[in-house]
Amino acid sequence: MLAPPDSDGTNAALFASFADTAFIDASLSAWQDRGGFFLMSPDASQWPGIDAVRLPFAASLPDSPEAASDTILADLHRHAAENPGMACLIVDMGWSLNVVWGAAMIERWGSIVENFVQSRQIAVISLYDTETLVEDQLAAAFRSHRYFASPSGLHENPHWLPPALIATATVEEQYGFLLGRIVPEMAGRAFSRRHNPALARGATPNWVPGARQGLARPTSAQRWHIHCLGSLRVFVAGNAPVDWAIAGAAPKKSRALFAYLLTHGDKGCHTDTLGEFLWPDAESEEAKRARLRHTLAMLRKSLGGSDTILRSGESYRLNIPEGSWIDIQAFEQLCRRGLSLLRHRDHRAAIRVYEAAERLYQGDLFADLPVEYVQSEFHDWCMPRRIWLHDMAVKLHYDHARALLAMGRPREAQEQAQEAVRLDPANANAHIEVMRCFAAQGRHDATRRQFYLYQQAAEQFADPDEIAHVRAEMEALFAGPRDGAPKARSGNRDAKA
Repeated sequence: MLAPPDSDGTNAALFASFADTAFIDASLSAWQDRGGFFLMSPDASQWPGIDAVRLPFAASLPDSPEAASDTILADLHRHAAENPGMACLIVDMGWSLNVVWGAAMIERWGSIVENFVQSRQIAVISLYDTETLVEDQLAAAFRSHRYFASPSGLHENPHWLPPALIATATVEEQYGFLLGRIVPEMAGRAFSRRHNPALARGATPNWVPGARQGLARPTSAQRWHIHCLGSLRVFVAGNAPVDWAIAGAAPKKSRALFAYLLTHGDKGCHTDTLGEFLWPDAESEEAKRARLRHTLAMLRKSLGGSDTILRSGESYRLNIPEGSWIDIQAFEQLCRRGLSLLRHRDHRAAIRVYEAAERLYQGDLFADLPVEYVQSEFHDWCMPRRIWLHDMAVKLHYDHARALLAMGRPREAQEQAQEAVRLDPANANAHIEVMRCFAAQGRHDATRRQFYLYQQAAEQFADPDEIAHVRAEMEALFAGPRDGAPKARSGNRDAKA
C-alpha cells in the first residue's frame, strides 16, 4: 500500500462493478472524510450514495481523436478555479464506453489527468466499471494511472507509463522505464541495440485479431485507427485522416487496395492476385503490374511513407503499427461482452455496452467501396465477412431490445427490435422481439400484424417449422397476461447466433 505523496497529486484508477456500491464507498471513504469531494458523471443519478458536490459533465471530454487535450485540461482547471475547496475529483469513466476509440481516449485521459494533478495538487480518481470494460480499454487503463484505489488504500501501479513515454518514446524506452520501477538498480537504464531495433520487432497485427496486447506499446503518434464498418476511414500520423485523392492517385483503386490488403493481414497478397483483383480486364500481365506499381506508390504516399506497405518477394502487405485500432475488433468485443451480461441478467450494464457497440456499427463492412470490387467474381474476399458482421449487428439490436424490455422500457425496446427487422426483414428472432414489445404495451393488433409481416417476408426463405415457431410465440403472447406484461420466454432459438 502506498499513501499519496505530498509532493504531487494523485492520478488513481478504481476498478469495481458499479453494482458493488459497498466496495466503491469503502474505497472512497478516506477521500470523503477529508472534504472537498467532487463527482463528475454522465449520469447524475448513478451515484445516490456518494456524498459529493456534483459537477456538470465536461462536454469536452475526449470523444474523438481530434479533441484537443488542451481544451479538456482547461475545462478541468476551470472547475478547480470555480471550486477552490476541491481536494478530490471522482470521474465516472462510463463516458469512455460511449465513444469510439475508447482505448486511445483512455490513454489521452490519463495524460490529461497527470498534467492536472501535478499542477493543482488535487486527487483525481477515475472510476471504471469492471462489468463493461473490454480488453483494449482495460490494458489502456493499466498504462494510464499511477495508482490503484481500493478499500485498503492506494497502491502504486507498476505498469504506469508517464505521458511522455506513451506519446513519443520507443517500445524499448517504455520497457526500460517499467523495468526500473520493478528493479531499482535498473532505473534510468535503457535497452540498447547496436543495430536497428525496428528490424527485431514482431509482426504487425492481423486483420481482425489485432495487435498482441502488451503493457508497453508503440507511441500514439505511430498507431493507426481504421474504420471499416460503413465508410472506410483511416487515420495515421497522429490521427491525421488519410487523403486518398492525392495528385496522380485513383482514389477508388487506392481504397480498394487498402481494404484488400487489410483483410489479408500479415500473409499479404501476391502481385498477380492484386493485379487480377484491380484490373481483371487488363490486356496483359505486364500492364497489370505497371498499374499496380503506380497504385502502390500512390497508396504509400497517402499512408505517409514507403514503409507503410512492405514487399517480400512477389507479395505485398500493409505494415500496420502494433497497437493500431480496428473498429471491427472493438465491435466484436462489445457484442460478446453485451451477450455475456445479458445471459447473466445484468440488463443495465448490457444496455450500456450495446449502446457503445451500436455507435461503432456505422454500416456494412466497406459499404462505400465500388460494387465491382466487393462482389468480385475473381475472389469472394469481402461478402462472407460483411454478412457475418451484418448478422452480428442484427442480433445486437434484438438482444438490446430484450435487455430494454426486461428493464420495463418497451417503447425503446420496440425501436431496437424494429431496427433489427429493418436490417434483416426475414429474421424470425427480430420479429419475435417486436411482437413481445407490442404485447408489453397491450398492442395486440400490432402484435398480430407483425407476425403477418414476418410471414410475408419469410415465405421464400424460412422453412415451415420456423414460421410455425414464430406463430407459436405470437399465440403464447396472447395467452399470457393482458396487463401489458409479456409472457415468459419459451426458449432461446438463437443461442448459437
